Order: sequence, then structure tokens, then C-alpha cells
Amino acid sequence: MASGIGIGPNEITINQATRGGTYDRTLTLFNPGEKGVNVNVRTDGVAGDWINLYRFDDRQTPITEMFIPAKGNSQLVFRAKVPSDTPTGTYQARIIAETRSEDVVGGVGTVLRARTTVTIHVTGAEIVSGNVETITVADTETGVPLVINTRFRNTGNVIVSPEVHTTIKKNGNVVGEAKSSEKQVIPDTSEAIMVEWDTDGMEPGTYTASVVASLRGQTIASQEIGFEIFPYGQLSRDGKIDELKYEGMMRAGTPIKLSSIFTNTGRISTRAVLNAEIFKNGNFVNVISGDTVLVPVGSHAELFSYVTLDEPGEYQIKYWALYEGQRTETKEISLTVSGAEPQAQPQASPLSPISVIVASMMLILFATGGRLSRRD
Repeated sequence: MASGIGIGPNEITINQATRGGTYDRTLTLFNPGEKGVNVNVRTDGVAGDWINLYRFDDRQTPITEMFIPAKGNSQLVFRAKVPSDTPTGTYQARIIAETRSEDVVGGVGTVLRARTTVTIHVTGAEIVSGNVETITVADTETGVPLVINTRFRNTGNVIVSPEVHTTIKKNGNVVGEAKSSEKQVIPDTSEAIMVEWDTDGMEPGTYTASVVASLRGQTIASQEIGFEIFPYGQLSRDGKIDELKYEGMMRAGTPIKLSSIFTNTGRISTRAVLNAEIFKNGNFVNVISGDTVLVPVGSHAELFSYVTLDEPGEYQIKYWALYEGQRTETKEISLTVSGAEPQAQPQASPLSPISVIVASMMLILFATGGRLSRRD
């Protein structure tokens, strides 16, 4: 396919939605073409006004357009809020993504369009439920926080914030605790809830973490896991970074999001950050660095940063992940940035021949004081 867009899934059902409830779901926009495309996203249908669309990494600012890279995809979140006075019943909306191709055939542009149908079954019952899929605790070192990683799946129909409470024991005696209840998990999704425990001042040795996960006061999982605290520097740090991806219009003066997946292949949780050097035609332009992300042992996380390239041209980006004073291998990609989009200038409408004649007669009348002589 030279061009096109797709969206998936193409049907989404929200069962047992409650009046006044809010429901987030994820959609993926696909671009099989050779060029990145900017698409408009909108909603229609009876329940269309209930829905706002957001970028996956920014669920605060509603959007009406998204960029899909060439042969890639972009994720968005739609948030449906059921009005509090909605009668029990079934309601539908459509989420539409569309763009206009730059290829013009016979003077008419081609509209590329994809749709997802959303069906919402509104009931009066609020369902709060979920389950813990895994609880993991890895060995650590003195001075390096212990990370308790609990993966929770929301099987209910409302957003919930599970609480994870961990008690740390050594030789049967409680030496510390840590808890978290801030992570919000939307229905039908699974999220990692990471709790940190400060190991400063702790002696090396064998410890036990008693982890209890609860949902609105009800215990849903509990587990005891043994772990070791080693002297600082004894556990190996290692990691790798994947191919760099970008999101945004490749246009001068427009912010671009750069991201890559970092995998922690070492024996201790680590904090990683994306670093990159920008070159244009071989000349150094800028250096960028993203936010630091905590990555548990054996897990992976997205590292990202933003950059604005002020001039069109060919750019080379050398990038790597920095973690605990070490760095992954340096990789490189190239980007082509076009010039800034020109601003449309107002143009005067052409005058018709009749308009020219009338205007000329008016000028003649004005010049003769409104009097035309008559010849016999």
C-alpha cells in the first residue's frame, strides 16, 4: 500500500457502565505507507459527545489530530464519561481518524479514513474488582532502593487505585515498610505498581518482604518473598536499548518526541535515561536528555525525550541509555526534516470584465464631475 491508515480494534464494548462513570480505552492507529501522515481524530454518534481523545502519554489535554510515522503506529486513549442522568440502555459512538492525501487525482484529493465503533451498555451497578497477576522483589544493595513490583489487572468497570503495603523483616523483626495507593488503573488494563523501600543504613543479609495488595479495603493478594541486601557494588548492572522511534511532524520548528525501549538485563533495579547527540550534515547541533525512569530487574520501560529542529535538512541522531553511571552501546538513525509549513496568504479575487467596465465608467464620471457632454 502506497498510503492508507488503519485503526484497531475496530469494535469496542464497555459493559456495565455506570451513570457518571468514566472509562478509558486504548486505540492504535496504523500507517502502512512510506510517509508519515497527520490525521484528524473525532467522534460522532449518540454517545459521541461523551468521549474525549488523548495522546497515550498525556491524558490531560484533549486532541483533535495525531501523527502516525511511516510504516508505524501511534496509540491514543479515548475517555468516555457517562452523563449522570443517562437512562439504562445501550449507546453507540464512532471514533473516526481521517486525512487528506497529498496525491491529487483529477483535481480531487483522496480522503483516507478509518473508524472504530464504541458500544456502551449503561447499567446502575458499579463493579469494583481486580486481581494481582505477579509480585516480584529482586535482590539489591545497601544504599540502592528495594523495588517491589506488583502487576494489577482491573477487571471491574471503574477506575481504581489499588493499595500495595509492604512490611520488611529481618530475623522475624520488622525493620521497615513501604506502601503506595496513587496509581490509577483503568478498566480492562494491567499496570505495574512499583513501591520503593530505602535501604540506606541497612546491613547486608537476608530479608523478607511481606506484600499485601488491597482494593478499597479488601485484600486481593498477599505474598512473602525473601531477598538479599548485598554490599554496594556487588551486583552487576547491565541493559540494552532498542531502535529509536519518533512521533510528530518532521517539520522545522515543530517538537518531535524521540523514544526507545530500555531492558534491564542486570541483577539489580536501575534508573535509566535516554541521551542523544544531534548532528546536521556531520556538524554537531545539540545534545538532549530525557526523564529518569526506574526499571526493575528483567523488565523494560520506555525512555523518551523531546527535541525541536529549527532548520530543514538531513539530521543524524546518535543515542544511548545511561544507567547507574554506565551506558548502552551507541546507536544511530537519520531523519529528514522539511521546511516550516508556509502560512496561507489572503489573495484578491480576480475582476471580471464587467466589473472592469463598471469601474472605468465610475472613474470617468468622477473625473468629469458627473457630467457627460452630448454631441449633436
